[in-house]
Amino acid sequence: MYLPSNYENFPLWLTIDVEELEDANFGITPKGPLDIDYADIIDRWIELCAKHDIRSTAFVLGSFAQKYPDAVRKLHAHGHEIACHGLVHELVYTLPFELWKEQTRQAKAILEDITGAEVVGYRSPSWSLPFAKSYYEALAKLGFRYSSSYFPFKTYMYGNTIDKKHPFDIYTDAGNITEIPVPKVVLPFSGGFYLRVLPLWLTKRLVRALTQKEIKPIIYTHPYELLPNLFWRFRKNVQPDKAYILSFFTTGDVRRRIDAIISELKESR
Repeated sequence: MYLPSNYENFPLWLTIDVEELEDANFGITPKGPLDIDYADIIDRWIELCAKHDIRSTAFVLGSFAQKYPDAVRKLHAHGHEIACHGLVHELVYTLPFELWKEQTRQAKAILEDITGAEVVGYRSPSWSLPFAKSYYEALAKLGFRYSSSYFPFKTYMYGNTIDKKHPFDIYTDAGNITEIPVPKVVLPFSGGFYLRVLPLWLTKRLVRALTQKEIKPIIYTHPYELLPNLFWRFRKNVQPDKAYILSFFTTGDVRRRIDAIISELKESR
């Protein structure tokens, strides 16, 4: 089994899917520039992690890396693992298999060229990797050692029905791949929409419920979610769909929430 050092060395696995707001799969059509300073957001992420002496795994979209290579280099220079989030933020199961493989190969090469380091981790956009051996075999052939693409909760867009909480190996003819699922407690709670909408006291309680069972919590977020009142801020700049309208009700300060969760975990050790 292969587990990245940033997973093994800290009380929780802190991950960030590094993409632009327009890349999200919940229907954003900008009416004009959204004017998000991603370099500044990445700097603030690095500061938050440094405050707690913790390093994250950054699953970086290839298109983001091409646009903001200095931000990716800075993450790498500060000890954050650079992993692959695909080339563009398309749902994997909607793509022809060979096209997905080629895009993933390209994204991995872009990240390795920017950082000068091998990329061994993969997370599919919106947890959309089919749970099928052929996909994991392709990842192994491309040189990946692990994936974090298994979401143990079925939604209209992504997810699986079997509740897996611990990392597990998938054996293929091209080699083994470790899959690191995001654990839930009845419902998901530790990232994305769920981390924004649930009250902080409940999220902390669910984190404790996992650690008491010796299950490692996994936080996942996105750069744009670290902006306070994100969706109100850009409400005049986008043409929303129903899923985006729902997001107006999730305006919590995710950066503050992650800060509080890490602080409490450290105090309880």
